Amino acid sequence: MVTDYPSPAISSKKTPVTVWVFFALAALDIAVNAAAGPAAVATAVHVSGDKLTARSLQLGALAGVTKAGVLAFVEFVSYTGIPAPAWLVLILFASSFGICVLVTAEISNLVLGETPSALLIAAIVAAIPLGGECIGIYQFHRRSTRITTDQSLHVLAAGGLSGGNGGVQIFVMGLDALGGYVFARMAHNEGYDICAYNVAAAAGAVYGAITGIFHTGIGCMAGAQSTISVNGHYETTNIFGTRKGYDENWRTNAGLI
Repeated sequence: MVTDYPSPAISSKKTPVTVWVFFALAALDIAVNAAAGPAAVATAVHVSGDKLTARSLQLGALAGVTKAGVLAFVEFVSYTGIPAPAWLVLILFASSFGICVLVTAEISNLVLGETPSALLIAAIVAAIPLGGECIGIYQFHRRSTRITTDQSLHVLAAGGLSGGNGGVQIFVMGLDALGGYVFARMAHNEGYDICAYNVAAAAGAVYGAITGIFHTGIGCMAGAQSTISVNGHYETTNIFGTRKGYDENWRTNAGLI
């Protein structure tokens, strides 16, 4: 419900959402990615006709946890209202480029005992179509506020972890498949035959589908919200909490001027 009429302004007292809401969403996101990684590996093995091993499943889970953990860490740090230069460094670290390089280096060291520069190049190129994975991060920074002295959060939702537009998430699923294809293709061009191109694309599609469905569901829940506005002082509430603020153009929006 939205109302705008001349009357005493609503109370400025804020409704806190504890930091545990963020931790709960972050834990769910990490768990989903930890499951999506092995699922992607299992898909790749099935398509290629190879034998599935416990080791490969563990590596898939590790890659998923690393990716989700980095994003959760950066989103949490952004609550503190860090300076712009530091935020830009974190954005680079949590971008598709930073995550792809980090995960590639991590898995390469575990499997090969080293990190070939050729695979890092492939990771950087594959990160280009995977840029959509970080959409939530940038949306989050624009919406978030800092942690108060009582360690409570005054936010509408827990940022990128609260999901996103369904259409955007479907688009991201396709980008994951493309990213897998590009990585395999670039690795081949650099002298490393990781797997067949269709195998990499299938693995990426499965990973994107699992994480995309989760984020879309959370995003739909976050989108179910109600807003009350009195004299420009608004209060928007959804299942994750409440956001309050002031709209300077409320008289124009209400048709009073």
